[in-house]
Amino acid sequence: MATDTFHLRVLNPAGVADGAPLMPNAPRLENLNGKKIGILRNRVPVGKIFYPCLDKALKSRMPGAEFRTWEMSVLGDADARAAKLREVADNSDGVIVAMGMSGGSTTRTAPDAVRIEKSGKPVAFIVTKCFRSNARFLARSEGLEDLAVASLALDYVPPVKEIEELGLAGKVADEVVAALTQWSAQPPEIPAVAEASLGFSGKDFFTAQEEMERFFLNHGWSDGLPLMPPTEKAVDRMLEGTPLPREHTMARFPPGGMNATVEKIAVNAVMAGCLPQHMPVILAAVETIIDPLFDLIGVQCTSGQVAPFFVVSGKKLIDELNINYSFCAVGPGWKANAAIGRALKLIMMNLGQTWPGMNDMKAFGSPFRYFSLIGENEAAYMGAWEPLRVAEGFSDDQPTISVMPAMSWQPDLVLPTPPSVENILSHISLQAKAKYDRYALNCIYNNLVLISPTAFDAIRREGFSRKEIQEKLYEKIRLPGNEVFDGRESVFCGLPEWVIEEHRKNPGFPVPLLLSPDSLKICVTGGPGPDMIAYIGTWGYGPSQFVTKPIHIPGNWQSLLAEYKGWQSPTFR
Repeated sequence: MATDTFHLRVLNPAGVADGAPLMPNAPRLENLNGKKIGILRNRVPVGKIFYPCLDKALKSRMPGAEFRTWEMSVLGDADARAAKLREVADNSDGVIVAMGMSGGSTTRTAPDAVRIEKSGKPVAFIVTKCFRSNARFLARSEGLEDLAVASLALDYVPPVKEIEELGLAGKVADEVVAALTQWSAQPPEIPAVAEASLGFSGKDFFTAQEEMERFFLNHGWSDGLPLMPPTEKAVDRMLEGTPLPREHTMARFPPGGMNATVEKIAVNAVMAGCLPQHMPVILAAVETIIDPLFDLIGVQCTSGQVAPFFVVSGKKLIDELNINYSFCAVGPGWKANAAIGRALKLIMMNLGQTWPGMNDMKAFGSPFRYFSLIGENEAAYMGAWEPLRVAEGFSDDQPTISVMPAMSWQPDLVLPTPPSVENILSHISLQAKAKYDRYALNCIYNNLVLISPTAFDAIRREGFSRKEIQEKLYEKIRLPGNEVFDGRESVFCGLPEWVIEEHRKNPGFPVPLLLSPDSLKICVTGGPGPDMIAYIGTWGYGPSQFVTKPIHIPGNWQSLLAEYKGWQSPTFR
């Protein structure tokens, strides 16, 4: 007996390659005798432990080679970096680049290795074991066929005693020799899917959709939650939310370097469950994260537990889209908050081509990486403060979206009730000092404070402006310099020179943990009730800033709202 089969055809959500062929790797050396071997080191903290052991092992494996060492910061001026890479390549027959031992150091150092390899000199890139796939992926995203990796047998750099007992440096040196002399490029671990559309079949819609979800998950296109099928009709409907042509490219999305077209953004928005009227917010949010000030490649690939946190400012738009800014603003329950935030995560995954363990190297990850979008509770200001969009330099009638790289957050109840402004400031400053990253100095970037409407009432009653609160917090959020620097003054070049000078004169001098008063952003959000604050600490190894962009409303806005209405969550404010 014949049975009907349901056919489901959907669009590919992955970014579009620019079509340029990958550059082949440089020829390997026949032998290392008499060859000039450059060693390019980044100044990672564990280098002091591993580099002396490695130098000894390299010299024992390559007795006939001539070594020269250069050092370079993980971060630095682009022109100076390019000049040093040319110097290394021009003065070497082969180069050892060391080392990738975190998501950030691998992401920022692998392009150096690629640039040298593209100049025609073979490279061995040293990483700890868990960053092998990351390094090879980054090489392909930089236009190189592959990257010769020499890996430490562990996922971390152990103490010197263990390095010696296990012979770890010698094993790395052996892999370096092979990388410079015998290595050949290998295919990628996850092959690309070139088809623009994909077909799935089953006995009914449910089973066909299951096949689609299984395939998407197997190819790293899913966040693990159920997906809406991005059919051509659904994507066409999503594109009604923007006047931009579907083929318009917004950016080459890091780290994969794929072209982020408006159509691909719409595909991922459909998968997340968005509505067409969400597109203006999504496109503006994409503009925030691709701004160089946000440092998206760092946020995508770091080993730090960071995730984008979005804030929409603009009461009229927030009400029209039913974006939650009251009870449970951070979730769950509101379609706009959840779907838009989820769409942005899928966009980062699928247009950036990131996947945990491949190039998204966060040890824990973050719940904010599912979705994190809130609305500003503008009504709570009651005219006492300008809204966030105005504080960030936009006109009152221009809705905006802001993004920050959120590393941590901690809600806190301000007591006693009703609180004074002094109590509120004390609670915020305690949280800020607890969230201070003593390793990466996150204080020199932008942190965010959320204040509940009830807590803000105290600020409003006592008549403090946004600027005055920022200035008072700048004075309060300080720690003794000997606790901040811990002998690493030269590392913290982002702080003002006067802070360094005061610390040198008096090691106990209270060092401000904010670069300036306005580097601490403040937003009132959430529902009334207990007096709540939440300090959201940022990521120290960026440099990633708080970025705000305008949300452009299309000409067909009212018809969109009328056609796709009825998705409001029950609201109690």
